[in-house]
Amino acid sequence: MGLAYKPDFKLTADGKDISDIIAKNLINLTLTDKAGTESDRLSIALSWPSNHKTPTKGAVLKLSIGFEGQLVDKGQFVVDEINISGPPRRLQIVANAAPMDSTKQLGSLQAHKTRSWDSVTLEDVLKTTSSEHGLIPRMSNDFSQIAIEHLDQINESDMSLMTRLARRYGAISKPMNGYWLFLKEGQQESASGKTLQNFTITREMISNWQYRDSSRNDSKRIVATYHDVKGGQTKEVSVGRGEPAFRILFKYSNYEDAEFAAVSMFHKRSKGSESLEISAPLTPDLIHLSTMCVVHCVGVGEKENRDWHVNSIKLSINEGGSDISILAGA
Repeated sequence: MGLAYKPDFKLTADGKDISDIIAKNLINLTLTDKAGTESDRLSIALSWPSNHKTPTKGAVLKLSIGFEGQLVDKGQFVVDEINISGPPRRLQIVANAAPMDSTKQLGSLQAHKTRSWDSVTLEDVLKTTSSEHGLIPRMSNDFSQIAIEHLDQINESDMSLMTRLARRYGAISKPMNGYWLFLKEGQQESASGKTLQNFTITREMISNWQYRDSSRNDSKRIVATYHDVKGGQTKEVSVGRGEPAFRILFKYSNYEDAEFAAVSMFHKRSKGSESLEISAPLTPDLIHLSTMCVVHCVGVGEKENRDWHVNSIKLSINEGGSDISILAGA
């Protein structure tokens, strides 16, 4: 698999081109991109003689992948894990997506903080958290002017805080390629604001695939709760009709937030529980695929032939060539 196209890549470490030595000793290079809360991850497995200098934690890697010299920028990553094993001596490098400012580490996103916000917008919160980690904030217009009367961050990381807010408002929160994205679920825009390309995948392009349809998300009604200040009671907002009902565990501070969350969750779960996993050789076209893109399957099957929203992508380069694995939802 992957023999039809021979991939090229360029990898730099703290600005120094290390592509040649990596290529000579490469066992496998894997780039994983997941929509949502997780950062992109780069993992490199190498045959590594003892006389070779070992990369260090904190090094900034910059990766481009492509074919015949036409390379696509895949972002920069901070090395946060080094593993050495043997015999034979092997080295594994694990790095996570890095901010624009390489002097700041994304590991700080997981550091716990305690603070509060009063009379701010959702965009204000994103701007504050982004700036503290050297990231550029990018938020959908749907959310930028949402007013927050009071918000507590108690012994909670910035990553956890923004994930919590994303779930509340039906958004995707994710550090990616130097940006902190806070986008509407299903929004087809890159971090720079450009409309993402849609892709057609035919049966001939696919090595193997698996379609799944689960009943776990078959909720007919969404229930959210909120605190009624005037009555001092907990009340409910319900969207949809019938059973089973899905109850959002978080209790909101007012009716408007609870209704917004219930409607967002209802639309999300109404999309269905179908998923499609595809494996294929990497090609010059598919190298541009990213999460939040849409792929259209043709000639695969009655259930599979439709539009799918890409949730995760894994690119792999090894001695045999290059592969792409795609996990998509309805």
